[in-house]
Amino acid sequence: MRVSCVRKEPGGKLLRLSARVEEGRVLELRLDGDFFAHPEEAFEAAEASLAGCPVADFGIAFAEALAGSGVTLLGLSPAFVAESLLEAIAKASGEAP
Repeated sequence: MRVSCVRKEPGGKLLRLSARVEEGRVLELRLDGDFFAHPEEAFEAAEASLAGCPVADFGIAFAEALAGSGVTLLGLSPAFVAESLLEAIAKASGEAP
């Protein structure tokens, strides 16, 4: 299923998240918005490395992918991205109002 959301982290920046999720795994992920990621090329590689990640492990895996790639996020936290993904999945599944 395709999921998406647009949210603003409190005290942070806007996040636009789009993902394809099947059988409890993130198959594709696209993050953009008003936040900053440096270096940008490493952020894209970290984002791509999450293909196949179990949804339940996404928050930790995303934080580890950023750290392993030397990416610094400004205006956005890995925990907020994970929360946003879970919210989008719940909404698409009809589990959220």
